[in-house]
Amino acid sequence: MSNIPRHLLKGITFGVIAAIIWAMFPVVTRLSIDHTLSIWDVIALRFLVAGPILLPIFIRYKFNNINPLGVTLLVCGAGAPYLMLAVGGLTYTPASHFGIIVPSCMLIFSAIGSWYFLKEKISLIRIAGVVAIIIGIITISWEGLTDKGQNIWIGDFLFIFGGLLWASYTIASRFWKVKPMHAISIVSVVSMAIYLPPYFIFMEPGIFTAPISEVLLQAFFQGVLSVLIALLFYTRAVELLGASKGSLFAALVPSFALLLAYPVLNEAPTPLQLFGVLFVTTGMIMALGLTVKKRQSVI
Repeated sequence: MSNIPRHLLKGITFGVIAAIIWAMFPVVTRLSIDHTLSIWDVIALRFLVAGPILLPIFIRYKFNNINPLGVTLLVCGAGAPYLMLAVGGLTYTPASHFGIIVPSCMLIFSAIGSWYFLKEKISLIRIAGVVAIIIGIITISWEGLTDKGQNIWIGDFLFIFGGLLWASYTIASRFWKVKPMHAISIVSVVSMAIYLPPYFIFMEPGIFTAPISEVLLQAFFQGVLSVLIALLFYTRAVELLGASKGSLFAALVPSFALLLAYPVLNEAPTPLQLFGVLFVTTGMIMALGLTVKKRQSVI
């Protein structure tokens, strides 16, 4: 570990913490959705909390030197549009498809975008690592692929688009050199402005009738952990490691979600799923450059 560059260690730490928090999303969210809150309430709570907290930062820096395209890519890639797209896909397609398609497509689109727009060099060992990660993701969720539905292709298409949006946030934050706190303030405040008015006007908000304990739980997890910590740490990992390497941590979400489900939901992973986790871990080591010398692993 002493031969690993300091910036790489810091980037890995930030990325792993973000992945662990995002892996908790389906477990924590399900605790309330199965009772009184809807997914639309959960999204609203995310920006009801994060938006006002980050508003002073947004007012101070505004959009700075980021043009409208950059702002659009940041907000769509990590804000309300991405979340709504994911929810829309889940109405047609099993959640297992989300765990496969979104991270895999995000990795592919981020790698292509990093090479084309950011001129990042992508070595053969990193390409092999990404391939191993994608194989691992598919292996983890293979048993869920047997679920079928008449309009399942619609959900899968939305998930592919969701992977593209997530990659756009990754690329945009690096391309415009947006500082992490500034980036998440743009995402949260703009999402608050575009999502909350229609939510309160056209929907039936459940946050006023749900038990206060559920509302507080989701407000803390969605607004504080998912945005102020996870998105901030992920953006910091991208800043330190580059877009193509930073995007790799999205691939850890299915693995961590699988491992967390055992102690929390008593859902034991199958041998095939554990084999997939091994593939993802090996791919991460390869793609992050931990198998090569120190001078080769620095961006």
